[in-house]
Amino acid sequence: MKDLSRVVKKARRKVYREIPIAGRGRIAELDHRMSYAEMTAALAHSNLGVLSRGAALALWRACHERGLRAWCCEFGFPESLTHTVTVVEIDGVLTVQDAFFNSSYPVGLHDMFDSLRNGIAVKGKQEVRDRRIYIADLAAESEQTVRWLENHAENELEPVDGLRRFKLLWNSEAFAVTHPGIPAVFGDLAARGYPEELQFLMLHPVAVFDGDREHRDPTSMPLVGGRDLRSPSAELHVARRHLEAERANSAGMIATIARLEAELTEANGRAAQQRAALQAQRSALEGDLAEIRQRLAAANDLRAQRDSQIAQLRAEIEDMRQRTASLESEASAAREHAIEITHYVAPLIEQLGQLRQSLAAERIRIVEAEKQVTALEARIAASLNARLRALWRRWIRKTMRFFAGRMRTYPEGSAPERLEG
Repeated sequence: MKDLSRVVKKARRKVYREIPIAGRGRIAELDHRMSYAEMTAALAHSNLGVLSRGAALALWRACHERGLRAWCCEFGFPESLTHTVTVVEIDGVLTVQDAFFNSSYPVGLHDMFDSLRNGIAVKGKQEVRDRRIYIADLAAESEQTVRWLENHAENELEPVDGLRRFKLLWNSEAFAVTHPGIPAVFGDLAARGYPEELQFLMLHPVAVFDGDREHRDPTSMPLVGGRDLRSPSAELHVARRHLEAERANSAGMIATIARLEAELTEANGRAAQQRAALQAQRSALEGDLAEIRQRLAAANDLRAQRDSQIAQLRAEIEDMRQRTASLESEASAAREHAIEITHYVAPLIEQLGQLRQSLAAERIRIVEAEKQVTALEARIAASLNARLRALWRRWIRKTMRFFAGRMRTYPEGSAPERLEG
C-alpha cells in the first residue's frame, strides 16, 4: 500500500507542478479522453489554466494511466461554488486526493464523511515543497487579486502574450483570498450550520465522474449514492441558532407585551374620557340629525314638486315634438307640392310671355286704330253735314232747356195744357 500511496503522491505532485491554474477568463475545459501528456501540451500551447475540476481530471488521467481506479467527485453549491477532488482506490481504501491544493487526507472517503457529519474537519496533509504557476489576465483579474499575487508569489516568470505568470505556494488560504465566490459559499455553509471551511462542501455531492460518464443523480452516484450525508451537528447548530433567535424573539415579545399592557391601561383611561366626550358629541349630533331629517323631508317634498314639473315639461316637450313632426310632415308635403307646381309654372310663364307679346301687339293695333278713328272723326267733323248736325243738336238742346225751364215756373198741378202744333 505504501508503494501505491507513493505512486499516487508523486502523480498528484506532478499535476500540481505541471498543470497551471488561472483566474477568470483563462480557464480551460479538459477532455477526459486526452492523455495526460496531451492535456499538459494543450494547456501550454493555449496559455490557459484550470480550476479544481481540471486539476482533479488531470490527476484521474494520471492515475488511470498507472492502472489505478479513480473517480472525480464534485461537491458544493452550484449557485455559488463547487470543488472537485480525485478519489483513488489504494488497496481497497478510497483515498481523497486534492490535486488543486496538492493535499491528501489520512482517512478514507467514508470515514471523512462521518467526521464531517459530526462537524469535525479532517486535517489534510499538504505538500509544501512544490510550487504552482498562476496565469493572470490583467483585463479580467481584480485589483485585489493582482496585488495579493504580487505580494505573496515567490517570483514572477516572464510574461507570455501579455499574460503575467506567478510562481507560488497555492493552497486553500490563497484560493479564499483570490476567488470572488468564497464569500457566497461561506454564507451558504453558515446558513446550513457548517463552519466556514471548504472541506464541508463534501457533504453536498453534485456529480461523480467514473471514467465513462458523469453521474448527477444523488441516489445513483458511485461512491456516495444512497449514503446519508446529513449532518446532525449542522442540524443541531441550525436548531440552536433558531432557538436562540426564538428566545430573543420571545424576550422581545415579552417586553412588547409589557409595553402594550401599559399602553392599554393608559389607553383605557383615555378611552373613558373620550367616551364622555363622545356621549356629548352624540347628543349634539342627534340634534343635528333631527334637523337634517327635517331638511331632508322638505327637500324631498321640493324634489317631488320638481319631479311633477319636470314630468309636465316632458309632456309639453313631447307634444311640441309631435307638433314639430306634424309641421315637418306638412312642410315636406308643401315642398313636394311646390316641386309639383314648379313643373307647371314654367309652361304657364312661357304662355304668359306669349300672351304679353300678343297683348303688346294688340295694343299697338288699338293705338293705330284709335289714330285712324280720330283722323276719320276729324274729317267728318270738317264736312258740312257734320256741321249741320251739330247746329241741329245745339238747337234741340236749347229748346229742351227752354221748355224745361217753363215747366218749373208753374205751381204744382197747374201746368199748362199741352201745346199742340
